[in-house]
Amino acid sequence: MADSYYRTIKGKQYDRELLEIVEKATKRTKSPLNKNVAKNLFEAIKDGNDYTEIEKRTVKYIRENFSFSEEADEYLRTEIRKWAAKISVAVKKPSTKKTTSKKSKSSNTKSKSKIFEEEEDSISYFHSYDESEEDIAPTPEYDELIELNNYGKKQPKPYKKWILIALVVIVVLAIAYLAKTCSCASSKDTVSKQTNVTSANSHAAPKIDLNRVEVEEGKVTSQFKSRGEAIRYINDLKIRFIKQSLTLSSDAPDQIATLASVLKEYPEINVRIKGHTCFIGELDENKILSDERAKFIKDELEKSGVSSSQLDYRGFGETTNIDTNYTEAGRIQNRRVDFSVLGVDASKEKKP
Repeated sequence: MADSYYRTIKGKQYDRELLEIVEKATKRTKSPLNKNVAKNLFEAIKDGNDYTEIEKRTVKYIRENFSFSEEADEYLRTEIRKWAAKISVAVKKPSTKKTTSKKSKSSNTKSKSKIFEEEEDSISYFHSYDESEEDIAPTPEYDELIELNNYGKKQPKPYKKWILIALVVIVVLAIAYLAKTCSCASSKDTVSKQTNVTSANSHAAPKIDLNRVEVEEGKVTSQFKSRGEAIRYINDLKIRFIKQSLTLSSDAPDQIATLASVLKEYPEINVRIKGHTCFIGELDENKILSDERAKFIKDELEKSGVSSSQLDYRGFGETTNIDTNYTEAGRIQNRRVDFSVLGVDASKEKKP
């Protein structure tokens, strides 16, 4: 029975229900899958109350092999990540769904299919042209729909003579145009190919780089007259990173040097180092990257003479943003390590 819930592709198991949702949608229209299809996918994913490895693999396969509109893709990514972050707070459940969950999923399939069919009826067979979209070649199904739509309508026959004359004029103009532009055709083809490669690379999921870059020695830029001032500085401090990497921003060395000076001056202050990312990349990879960013800063502080007993670190992935992820400026703010003072240990306070 379990096999009926999965489909094996190239030796790997995928969720059959998720695949059938997108396959059924693509049979009805050649245009990119819309937000309603993304909603159906998300509902099917969360009905088991667990985001399994097979569902993760299936979603990744669908995004790589099926075309979604920008709105649908953004909706699917955002909703899955918010929901996955919410359920990850609870005690982790087994990765494989229980039989009872599968039965519940099976019983809901019919009602979801009915909703999906109603949604599909609202999908237009004709897609309004957007200049930002690439030309899409009509499929045989599309041609059949056009023929059915025009069935019984007698098309007025144009005058053959004028059609022939128009075709001749078009051919002559085309030949003249090609003759003028043939000298630069090869260069245009090269530019076009480079543009296509760049476009394809821009849509590919970026990979995280966990290689550390040696941090140059920074300068202490601030001095604090009281412990209260030092605590405020620590809580407000944010160290930025380049996307998908452990590469620090240009002002980070001075920030690290100043923070190390503060913690050595006030050894009673205990600090948590918190790593964060923007939402570019996969959810699991961003959690790993945030952990590595926090640990990187911890190691640099210890190199500068800060006691390890004062430091704790933790990564939060993309779940604690302080700005929007839909602009580059916002994503820069979210790629950071910040700090929280956990407490003050009076026994470590320097004696006057």
